[in-house]
Amino acid sequence: NKVAMVHKQAEEKRAIVEAKKGEEILKAEEIAAKHRATGTIPKTLLGCF
Repeated sequence: NKVAMVHKQAEEKRAIVEAKKGEEILKAEEIAAKHRATGTIPKTLLGCF
């Protein structure tokens, strides 16, 4: 029972991490699409040069 409970908790944590990762990727894609549509360059990249 204990082992099954630990496995269940691990699966739940994995699912949460995957969901957050998916949200971050989606957010980045939306920002990229916005910049492509407007033809602007993100200001954060300018600090690297």
